[in-house]
Amino acid sequence: MFTDRSFDSVSFDSQVSTPKSELSTTVQTTEIVYNEDPVQTIERRSIETQTITEEKKNLNVDYDKLAEFLKRVTPSILEALDEAYGTDAFEDYDPKTSEDSFTNTQLLQKINSTNETESQMKVSDICWSIGGGTLAVSHGIPYHDTCPNKILEINACVTTLAYHPTEPSILAAGLFNGDVLVWNLRDDVWVTSVSVCTHGDTVSQVYWKERTLNDVSLLVSSSKDGYIFVDKMVANFTIAHPYKRLKVAKEHNPIENTRPRSSGGTRERAIESGLCITAFDFSFKHPVFFIVGTLCGGIYKCSLDRVAPIEGSNTFMDPVIDEYERHEGSVTCIKFSPIRNLFITSGTDKEMRIYDFEEHTCLRSISFENTVVGLTWMIGNQDVLAAYGAGSQIRLYNVTDGRPITSVKFEESDRENTSCLRVNSKKDLVAIGDTQGNIELWKVPRQLL
Repeated sequence: MFTDRSFDSVSFDSQVSTPKSELSTTVQTTEIVYNEDPVQTIERRSIETQTITEEKKNLNVDYDKLAEFLKRVTPSILEALDEAYGTDAFEDYDPKTSEDSFTNTQLLQKINSTNETESQMKVSDICWSIGGGTLAVSHGIPYHDTCPNKILEINACVTTLAYHPTEPSILAAGLFNGDVLVWNLRDDVWVTSVSVCTHGDTVSQVYWKERTLNDVSLLVSSSKDGYIFVDKMVANFTIAHPYKRLKVAKEHNPIENTRPRSSGGTRERAIESGLCITAFDFSFKHPVFFIVGTLCGGIYKCSLDRVAPIEGSNTFMDPVIDEYERHEGSVTCIKFSPIRNLFITSGTDKEMRIYDFEEHTCLRSISFENTVVGLTWMIGNQDVLAAYGAGSQIRLYNVTDGRPITSVKFEESDRENTSCLRVNSKKDLVAIGDTQGNIELWKVPRQLL
């Protein structure tokens, strides 16, 4: 079936493919042509304006009404001018208000208002008038051999002072014997006081309430006898009418010692006195509410509108509506924030506390080495508070975070314990009184931070 057979080899030439043609080309974009055409607005307008001269008309002036108006406003204007420029109390120093680089405090003048032999007489209180031109100073003795601008005769030591917030010539004072007096300083030299009321013990504070009751001024006073008196001042501050008599009924002192005599000869008190009221302050946002501090550390929210008669008395009312966390020592000062819903307290437990008006416990507590006896809001930043008291140091704090402000200082080497500090926002001044009868006047920057 199969047979072997051999053949001769066969060869063939390789075949190469035809080479491909190659071309080289270039690409060029179309030439860009630029055109530039000027544009100019063509429309033009020209308008001419000419005033028309009119004949002046004769005005009918009622000179009787004009004279009546000037007669009515002139006394107030003259009083304001006298308040601003009529005093020579600060002619010995240069306020230097033109310095643009002024950024820190500056001691302008130091005054010793007591005799050299009266080294133990402290400055009990000071206050600026609403116009900032007058500084009222009180001491712990009835007579001082100085050169005052006006002489106010009293028969007891002054414990607290308060100028009226809108009437620059009206000054109120509380005395050691319980009397509350008001002076109109418009007279030249001698001024007769108006007796407002008489407490059963030393007056701890006097306060002018903003006019909310038929445009009548209210004078509020507290005392160590445990009562708060509210009086209406009428007839150009010459007559005082009792408005409300308040007492913190929750705290009382059943042991009553002999009380100082009253110069007025009258005593307004209930059968049993409340425990000593040391300080109070009214809310800026809600003027009907106020906070009261007591000798035993109590802090109470009160209201002038509260109607809660005290048992056994038809005259006295209990204003307390709530209570806050207490101090372990006596309350020495209370200040409401002018811009926030906060109030600040200080006490003999060497603490300063920051409270929210709506909260029972304090938001923040700041401890001191010495007792703080007073608190004052500074100018330039309404969150900055000055704390002073035992010792010569005056410390500033921002109440929003409790941090101390160290860039602003009131340092004086020979200052004794600070007894009072008041701010004059009209002239950027701070007056400081100590327990040796010295008064310091400091210039402060308008912007503290």
